[in-house]
Amino acid sequence: MKLDQKAKQYSEALFNVAVESQSEIEVKDSLINVCNAIRNSAEFRSFLLSKRVSSSDKAKATKEVFGSKCHEIISEFIALSNNDNLVKIMPLIRKHYNLILADKKNIVNVTADVTVDLSEDRKAELKKLLDQSLKKNTEISFKVNPDLIGGIRLRVGNELVDASIGNHLKNMRQEMLDA
Repeated sequence: MKLDQKAKQYSEALFNVAVESQSEIEVKDSLINVCNAIRNSAEFRSFLLSKRVSSSDKAKATKEVFGSKCHEIISEFIALSNNDNLVKIMPLIRKHYNLILADKKNIVNVTADVTVDLSEDRKAELKKLLDQSLKKNTEISFKVNPDLIGGIRLRVGNELVDASIGNHLKNMRQEMLDA
């Protein structure tokens, strides 16, 4: 069975178990934490790839190291993953789990590039407006980008909405050159 197909099956199973325990978001956060550790720590990758350490010992050690940042469902999954290359499959599981979660919970990820850091009230107001206009629950992350000059640039899923002054100036320049 191909790795991607196996990851899809695992992510569906993890999601179903998370739904039963009403911990879908906690499992998502745990997957993010474990995948970040896999990407950033050569020692953790080596530990997960080790043939000398049993799967149950890997699960115990992962639970101890991450503490509350690793949900029990994920540590149990690690314990059950006999001979699976966790370093390769965990990021795929995270990707598919996030897609399932977004579909079932009607969630869309939004990245907002802004020129200055917004207050919490302004962030909440923007989230509310996006929720209403998209008719979805938005998970919004903000990035400060002073190059925009003013305005905002939104990435909604795979679509880019650029309402920045820099983009308007660029469009005006292009119109003048075309005239």
